[in-house]
Amino acid sequence: MKSIMIFGLCLVVVSGMPYEVAEDQEGQQYYMVPLSRARRSPQSQTSVGANERGIGLSHSGNILNNNGHRLDGSAYANKNYHSPGIKPDQFGGQLNYNHDPSRTSAYLGADHARGYGTDVRAGVQHDIYRTKNFNLGVGAGGQQHYGGPFGNSRPQFGGFIRGSGSF
Repeated sequence: MKSIMIFGLCLVVVSGMPYEVAEDQEGQQYYMVPLSRARRSPQSQTSVGANERGIGLSHSGNILNNNGHRLDGSAYANKNYHSPGIKPDQFGGQLNYNHDPSRTSAYLGADHARGYGTDVRAGVQHDIYRTKNFNLGVGAGGQQHYGGPFGNSRPQFGGFIRGSGSF
C-alpha cells in the first residue's frame, strides 16, 4: 500500500510540472525538461509557519525604491497554541532604509511580547570606503525595553567600526 501511495505522489508531481514541447524538422516531438531554475527576488513575500509551539505569519517587502532611496519593511505575528484568546502573543516589525549614492543605511524596529513588554531598536551605518575587495564602515545604534514584569530598562547605545576584505 505504501509503495502505491509513493508511486501515485511521484506521478502527481511529474504530471504537474510545466514541460515545454519542442518539435524538430522531421516532426518528432520532445519534452523540454528544465535542468535548473532561477528564482527572481520577489517584491514582497508572505509566509506562514507552524511548529509544536504555535503558528506564525510574516510579511516583508519593498515599500519605496526611487533614485537610490530604498525602504524595505517587514512585520510578523506569532500565536502560541496554549495561550488564551485570539490576540497574537508576539508581534513586531522593522523598517530598513538604504541610500545607495551615499552608502548610508538606517533601521528602526520594535518587538512586543504579551505580558513581557516591548523592545525598541534603531541604528545607522555608513560605509566610509568600499571597493570590490575591501569595505570599511562605521555605525551606531541603540535599544530599550519598555514594560513587562521588570519595568523599563535603561537605554543601551553602542557604536562600531567594521572592516571586511577578500584576499
